Amino acid sequence: MASLYIHVPFCVRKCGYCDFYSGVAGDADIERYIAALDREFALRAPTGLAPETIFIGGGTPTRLSAPQLGALGAILKRYVDLRACTEFTCEINPGTLTPQKADALVAMGVNRASFGVQSFEPKYLQGLDRAHEAGVAPRALEIARAAGISRLNMDLMFAMPGQTLAEFESDIRQALNLGTQHISMYALTFEDDTPLTRQLKQGTIAEAPPELEEAMFQLAGRVAGEAGLARYEVSNFARPGAECAHNLVYWTCGDWHGFGAGAHGMTGGVVTRNVADFAAYERCLSEGNVPHVPDAPMAPAERAETLLLMGLRLTRGVELQRFRQFTGVDFHVACGEPAGRLIELGLLELTPAHVRATPRGMLVLDSVILELAMALGYSV
Repeated sequence: MASLYIHVPFCVRKCGYCDFYSGVAGDADIERYIAALDREFALRAPTGLAPETIFIGGGTPTRLSAPQLGALGAILKRYVDLRACTEFTCEINPGTLTPQKADALVAMGVNRASFGVQSFEPKYLQGLDRAHEAGVAPRALEIARAAGISRLNMDLMFAMPGQTLAEFESDIRQALNLGTQHISMYALTFEDDTPLTRQLKQGTIAEAPPELEEAMFQLAGRVAGEAGLARYEVSNFARPGAECAHNLVYWTCGDWHGFGAGAHGMTGGVVTRNVADFAAYERCLSEGNVPHVPDAPMAPAERAETLLLMGLRLTRGVELQRFRQFTGVDFHVACGEPAGRLIELGLLELTPAHVRATPRGMLVLDSVILELAMALGYSV
């Protein structure tokens, strides 16, 4: 059973670091978007879907009002069988959640909330264009719990310009003190054509030194581990049983359907991409067409690179059987020579069932994956 992702590309304001398809919109645009989503489900899933996991992301899904969330829930009830769904996540910016919206999410079926906290320090939220979120996270978690959403994740960001190791540790401990079972901790990345990247190029801000970013990465593992949250993916930590099942589908290159403007999906190793433009998305659907951007099927080498790129993020690594199933070739044939070099360097580990990055390899994961990927065009 394929998982389901729904993209809601609306925000209170656009964050300075974000390169996802999203933007500010009024209620009239949101109403039109919900109607377009209804048409997409009717066109692509007229007999319904039965996903094991669902994830509503954005943007900020809780930019929608409680009645608008109710309308989205009504669409899902028409086209989605929730009986097999064990995990239903919605992304939430803390400052947008109200008791009425939380109740609407629960009525929809949501049982897991992912809060984009980023930091508890107002000065860093201001630097990310999220000053309006300062101080509201504890209340938002209370609202979610009161509505019956018991599974909680908090996103934190590190290696922000000017951030100290002590400040990052304070963020982690505050998140833990709020009782979250799952924390995602991501290093800030400067994406192309974002306001934050323009500030970097203008010299008004500076990147964190590599040695500080490495120290923060190691600190995250230590502090989370001491609190009982294990690193199961390079940036994700969970109490036993609280891992994000939906994201595990992505990291293992499983099947998922993507609905909404800018949404991606993958079934049987074939990638689908919806047009990342609301007007074009709406126009396609009004004409009775699926709003996909054509994608060529992945070649075996591309499949192998994709699986390694995603799967080596997991501490358990990539299952060798899954590698062969997904790519049609043995890992030893595709990557044996570079893998041997990485093993000698202590960056990679090979077991009878898995290939995985060592703790040292996790620190230079991009380089590890690049070393393996360079061999794929010739071996697969």
